[in-house]
Amino acid sequence: MKDYQLIDEFVLTERIGGQTTLVIDKNRKSDLRIQRWVMDQLKVAPLATTDFVSLGDLKARRDKLKQAIPHAVAGEASERWSDVQRKMVGYLALAQQMAASDIHITVRRSVRMAIIEMRIHGESEVIDELTSEEGDSLVSTLFMSMCDVRIPPTFDDSDFQAGRVDAKFARSAVLFGARYQHVHTVDGVHVVLRTIIDDSDRVPTLEQQGFLPEQIRLSHQILRQPQGLVLLTGPTGSGKSTTLRVFSNLWLARTRNRKRLLAVENPPEGRIAGAIQTPVIDGNWDKNNAAVLRSDPDAILIGELQEINALMASIHAAHTGRAVLATLHTNSAAGALQRMEIMGADRRLIADAQMVIGLLSQRLLPVLCTHCSIPWSEKASTLSSETREYLEKYCTEPGICSPAHLRFHNPAGCDHCCQTIALTGRIISRGINGRTAIAEVIRPDARFTALWLDHGTAAVRQHWINSGGISRRIHLLHRLNAGLIDPLFGDEIVPLDEDELLAREVPHV
Repeated sequence: MKDYQLIDEFVLTERIGGQTTLVIDKNRKSDLRIQRWVMDQLKVAPLATTDFVSLGDLKARRDKLKQAIPHAVAGEASERWSDVQRKMVGYLALAQQMAASDIHITVRRSVRMAIIEMRIHGESEVIDELTSEEGDSLVSTLFMSMCDVRIPPTFDDSDFQAGRVDAKFARSAVLFGARYQHVHTVDGVHVVLRTIIDDSDRVPTLEQQGFLPEQIRLSHQILRQPQGLVLLTGPTGSGKSTTLRVFSNLWLARTRNRKRLLAVENPPEGRIAGAIQTPVIDGNWDKNNAAVLRSDPDAILIGELQEINALMASIHAAHTGRAVLATLHTNSAAGALQRMEIMGADRRLIADAQMVIGLLSQRLLPVLCTHCSIPWSEKASTLSSETREYLEKYCTEPGICSPAHLRFHNPAGCDHCCQTIALTGRIISRGINGRTAIAEVIRPDARFTALWLDHGTAAVRQHWINSGGISRRIHLLHRLNAGLIDPLFGDEIVPLDEDELLAREVPHV
């Protein structure tokens, strides 16, 4: 069995139309372990044929098989997995199919129940229900036998624990990976698995993400700069990592893949085709940063700036003549400067237009089904007078948005948007068809950074808007006018009166 685990990546069993083919890396046909594996497979399927191919072709055939049957696991490894492991891989595969960003497992021993939920289009959906005993088995198996990184290494549901799902399980579900985190609750344990998709071969464009043409042009201007720090900001689940991969892909395409992009992440958030990716070793950013700078990169991707050492590594790299891409948890694009200062960076380093060359703030909002969304003419009479007046006031922007064009969510959904979960028969995605980005994109200049030094975040943001900057609210209004987003949903994420409220802080700008 141990030998078979070592050769899994060099062999593949294809079962198509009743015909079994043993696909084998041609460079290893003389390997005794491979030969034993072939003999064992022929005992099970005597009519199987063998096909010796290059390792690249074998990988392509494995990927094609996974895409054709997402819930199936190519190769023979799954036959050695336990029932609980296969169940968990099934949940991971379902998350990939449903484009779920997270899987939640909540074990409630007081009522002897375990609830499996997935966050789909930003909303939690119940996927399955188990007994609490089954839930405890699922969680402990997931952590102890399916995670290759465990912090701490021994399972303890009474403590905070983190981990990373082993690639062989994630890849079998057509995912790049999954991050594990659990917390103790009053009557059990709550687990969150953040799924990491593998879209490196089909990276979305900025247009597909929902960016406006003006924002796309500005993004390209930012990425043309040979050096400096580009920060993508927003809360957890706002799509920062995806946009980071999009920016990386754009940078590589602009340089015709003749420049070197080196990604240093803790941990890697997804495969970036054309980049060299390396994890941070033992959280030692100083050691990693020195090694990276000696590795002759033209641009550096530093995943998430979670603490001061990561932040200083990004600033140091940007000051050595490299372009640096990173994400940061903060509320707004302009607020990223203050956030870096609060984390411990010297403001004299931050307030340099050649150091910080791009700031982006992003949120994700659910997109309405165009077949069943409800028009303003039908919805307006059902709204309270206060809500109707609020929408009429803040959704009126000459040349951009008119209340008459608003459309609203249909909670019943229709045949075009509703999806049925095979495990339970539950219907999800009623009235919703994906999510789209609402963003602010800023290219700081010397005036911008000087204003921030002298007057602060609110003032510099208002200066940017007065100079033609597209705020999140204006971006949202474009989507509302197109009938793509429910204004009530939009107001929950990007308040429609946000620009007015923030402008009150700077009456003289």
